[in-house]
Amino acid sequence: MASRLGHPKGDKRARTRATLVQAAAEAVGDKGFERTTLEDVARRAGMTRGAIYGNFASRDELYIAVLEARWAPIVPAFRPGASFAEQMAILAEAVIAALPARRAAAVGAASFQLYALTHEPMRRRIVELNAEAYRRAAEALLAVVPEADLPAPAEALVKAMHGLIDGLVLLASLTPELVGDEVIRAAFKALAPEAGDGLS
Repeated sequence: MASRLGHPKGDKRARTRATLVQAAAEAVGDKGFERTTLEDVARRAGMTRGAIYGNFASRDELYIAVLEARWAPIVPAFRPGASFAEQMAILAEAVIAALPARRAAAVGAASFQLYALTHEPMRRRIVELNAEAYRRAAEALLAVVPEADLPAPAEALVKAMHGLIDGLVLLASLTPELVGDEVIRAAFKALAPEAGDGLS
């Protein structure tokens, strides 16, 4: 069903949510998750607290939406039939390509991690979200590389890769002079030592 202006009714809600997520991301980037209030978000969005609660069940749900919008998993364009070493080279390039956006969101991401570590309900929610992300990532990896060709079971491997990615992104954001593209490539090559220096 369309509104009188010809837009589907859901469009306004989606635009409102996007505006609130953008405002929350900006506030968090300035103040961190812990010190960002709903009043801060509403003021930046030019809306009321009621608009926030009309679109998100809680402050934490708004935070999850910010996390999903600003720190979504890096999804490499794996090539069916390529070796595990080649897939790791593809993943390294995807991480490198994501770095500018990740650097821009680094303060918010770090403050979110601290918030989750000190708020048990949020930590449990992250466990749920990550468990689902790991399941999907393991399926995606197994769709392009047989499990027998992996150096570890697929789900354990994607968890290790997540840790590697987050660690590399943090260090590349904090100390780009020390952790550049060549270090990222070397890290993923180490997971598959037979990898060449580049993509074939």
